[in-house]
Amino acid sequence: MLVHWMGAVVLGCGVHLPEVAADATRTAPGGLGAPRGCLSTSTHSGWARLFSHPVCASATGCLPSDHASLGTDLAVGCAGMAKPNPRVAKDPQPRPVARNTRGILGDVIRRKVVDLGLMRALLRAADPPDERVEPQPPTPTLPVPGDDVPLSIEEVAAAFRGRSVTSLPWIRQAAAVLDAWQMPMAAEEIETLLAGFTSHREKLGPRNGPGRSDLFVTGNDGRLTLNPVAPGLIATRRAIRGLPQPVLVEPAHRTAREQGNVVRRVELDPEAQRNAEIARSSRRAVLRAVPSAEDPQAVALLDVGHRSIRAFIGRDVAELAGLLERFDVIAGLDIRDTLRSLGFDAGRCRVVDLNPPQKSRRLNRAGRTLQITPELLIAGTTRIRRPFGDPEKVARYLSEGDHQRLARRLESDVKALHAFYQYGVLHGAVRLRWGFVDDALATDWALPGDVSLHQQLKRAHEKDETVDLVIGAAPGWADPWWRAQRVRIVDISFREVVMTRDEAGLALPILRDEIQAIRLAPEETEQWSWHGRQMWDRWSAIQER
Repeated sequence: MLVHWMGAVVLGCGVHLPEVAADATRTAPGGLGAPRGCLSTSTHSGWARLFSHPVCASATGCLPSDHASLGTDLAVGCAGMAKPNPRVAKDPQPRPVARNTRGILGDVIRRKVVDLGLMRALLRAADPPDERVEPQPPTPTLPVPGDDVPLSIEEVAAAFRGRSVTSLPWIRQAAAVLDAWQMPMAAEEIETLLAGFTSHREKLGPRNGPGRSDLFVTGNDGRLTLNPVAPGLIATRRAIRGLPQPVLVEPAHRTAREQGNVVRRVELDPEAQRNAEIARSSRRAVLRAVPSAEDPQAVALLDVGHRSIRAFIGRDVAELAGLLERFDVIAGLDIRDTLRSLGFDAGRCRVVDLNPPQKSRRLNRAGRTLQITPELLIAGTTRIRRPFGDPEKVARYLSEGDHQRLARRLESDVKALHAFYQYGVLHGAVRLRWGFVDDALATDWALPGDVSLHQQLKRAHEKDETVDLVIGAAPGWADPWWRAQRVRIVDISFREVVMTRDEAGLALPILRDEIQAIRLAPEETEQWSWHGRQMWDRWSAIQER
């Protein structure tokens, strides 16, 4: 039993290279080339571990002919080591050991494991024995404010976001929110804000409301205001601040590292700069052809950069091929067939086919299948109920020569395709929504230099910049930003974005898939438009319901 539990991996770190060279000639023919001197020195090293006696025998090349001689070598080499685990020593079924054709004990451990350990031993042997690792500087800590200093929004967010705070009563949760936001709020508004941080907490109910707590002062409108002289306010602040410091320190360090990485990538990656410049300067167009791509009798051309639409009907379609030469990216349904019918070489530019990435989706195990059409994807992505006109009406317009109505119909169709294309470039995916189905289908429509939604949100969050968001339906054509909401990004997760308005300061989570457009808020525009306030209030009411 001594041999079984005292087997050690002979990967000594105390062997110097001269000793390795001197002992290398004394290895057995069946060994792996490890010197015999490793046996006595490795067992006294700080990183030696008990493993198995077959590995020890294979690594040193000193393969004895019986267990007794191996046990003697190990007993000499392992003198002074810690006592083995009794469970391992009393194991009634040791690892099997077999003799090879030359009568030498062989092990059942893979050779790659032994080779890796041997290499590690030889590398460690070359290290100076007196080399010491410089101690790492201590992690800086944030100074804890005094009890008379109100809580900050960052402290409350670090206390609740993604954490389990079931031991904290709802009254203290609400007091912390009122202390940080410094504004009167209704109990339902406080509950909505807390729900955006975590679900593992005590929730508002008939038995745990504000009641007659001295922490609050209830106004005539029913809103709660924090009582600054309440005895329990100091205990509430201490409870919120009684968190590990890394919860508050790590985000600042992570942001600093990410900003440094961004600057370093910009400085060291000229290709990224070139791609961004190419994406900004590329001229893009969206086409809509009727009645079909193989027979384009009427085509609508949308210039994305100039935001202009022009319809070509009848004989005018022939001059479209010459106008397409100035565009770098052309998108549309069955666009290759359309360009071929127009006599334009599709290889001269980048072509983006806006057809669905997949044709069907299986709904259940019974084999029910949903056929994915362009109309279904466009309606689910942009929330345009009828993206395309009725094919029968379009055919009637063509036969009757009603060019005015046909042009209006084509303009409406190409606007829907443009909103669909912009969403796919921004998100890198489009939405499939039908009944209980709400999935994202990946697209590759963006150029290498196009800035994605995640990159823009991340930049706004890191630099604390104000952005304009268009949420819900696709932006309008005449003024895409007329119903935009000006917000600041508080937090970004995989599916949600927590944003807040400067006027109210109320954090509200929204799904990232609901964002249709984003831009850095221009300074010269009015900060809060009347329509933006109305849309925000409506969206807040929807989220609360």
